[in-house]
Formats: sequence, C-alpha cells, structure tokens
Amino acid sequence: MNWKKQRELRQNQMKTLEDKRKELAKSGWLAMNKMEKEQLRKLINFNWDKMPSYAKAKITKDSYIRFETQEHCVKFAEKLKKN
Repeated sequence: MNWKKQRELRQNQMKTLEDKRKELAKSGWLAMNKMEKEQLRKLINFNWDKMPSYAKAKITKDSYIRFETQEHCVKFAEKLKKN
C-alpha cells in the first residue's frame, strides 16, 4: 500500500473517531442537568483564570471553553455508558 492510501486511511479513521467523540459529547451534554452545567461553566472559568499567561497567548478563551466542555461531556457520557 502506498503512502497516499495509508494517509487517506488514517484521515478517515481520525474523522470517524472525531465523529464518535462529538456524539459522545452531545449525549453527555444532554444527560447533564442545569446545575451540573452551571458548575462546569464555573470550573472552566476558574481554570482559565489560573492558566499561565504564556498558555493563554496560544489559545482563545472561547476555544478553550469549547474544548474543555467537550472533554468533560465525553468523560461524563463514558461514565454513563459503563453504568
């Protein structure tokens, strides 16, 4: 198999994994109640404030909030799946 086909295969695998993570994040977000969502927002804002300035320079606050929310929702959905 040549390198172009291997690259295309890896890209397709990564896209599939990304789609699965988005679905998990969506189901995790929908499973959380209003109080849990508010606590998550407060935690993420607190973590943003504690982040060093050199790290803040590399990422915007909106993208950081989006990333952390997605990660938390994926973990929450995985916990729900296990139970």
